[in-house]
Amino acid sequence: MPLPGRLRTTDRRRSWPPRVRAPGASAGKGFTLVELLVAIAIMALVAVISWRGLSSLIATRDRLGPEADDVRALLAATGQMQLDLEHAVNPVLAWRPYAPVSVVTIDGAIALQILRFSEPLPDGASAVQQVTYAVVDGVLLRQCSAAVRSLPSASNVPVSTARLVRGVDSIQVRIWRANQGWTEALSYDPTMPPGIEVVLKRQDGTSLRRVLLVG
Repeated sequence: MPLPGRLRTTDRRRSWPPRVRAPGASAGKGFTLVELLVAIAIMALVAVISWRGLSSLIATRDRLGPEADDVRALLAATGQMQLDLEHAVNPVLAWRPYAPVSVVTIDGAIALQILRFSEPLPDGASAVQQVTYAVVDGVLLRQCSAAVRSLPSASNVPVSTARLVRGVDSIQVRIWRANQGWTEALSYDPTMPPGIEVVLKRQDGTSLRRVLLVG
C-alpha cells in the first residue's frame, strides 16, 4: 500500500521520453557488416560498368567526329556545284570558246568549269561569273571570278578561292548524252547537257559520286 503524500514510482528501466516506433518496424533491426560490403561492391560494379560505357561513347565520338565533318564538307561542296549548274548560262548567249559547262586541264589535272549568271550589278545589269572546281594539293577548291558584264571578261578578272574538301585525290566528270548515256566530257561543248556526273576520289581510297542537273 503506497505511503500517503508520495507518488508511486514506475519501472525505472523505462526510458523517457518514450521511443516512437514506426508501424510494422522491428525493434533493434539494422544493417550488418556483410550487407554493407555487398552494397558497396554492387555500387562499385555499377560505377565501373558506367565508366566503361562512357569511355566507349567518347572514343566513338572522337573517331566519328572527323568523318562526319568530311561528309558535311562533301555534301556542301556538291550542293554548291548544283547551285552553280542551276545558274549556268544559256548556250544561246555563249560563244566559242565559252561553254556553259566544260572540262579543262589545269597543271595536268582535270577541272570542271561552269559559266554562270551571278547577282545583277549595282546598276541592274546582268552579270556572269566563271567558276572552276579543281583539286590542288589534295584540296578541292572553288575558284570564282568577279561578276562582269561580258563573257570574255569573265576569264580575265581576279578570282576568289574557297577550300571545300580536304583529302581529295582527283575529280572526274562525265556528261549525259541523249541516246548515248554517260560520255567523257569534251573540253568544249556548246550544248547544254541535261546532267553531269561528278566523282571525287579521296586519298583514303573511297570515292563520292553525285549526279547533278544542269539548268
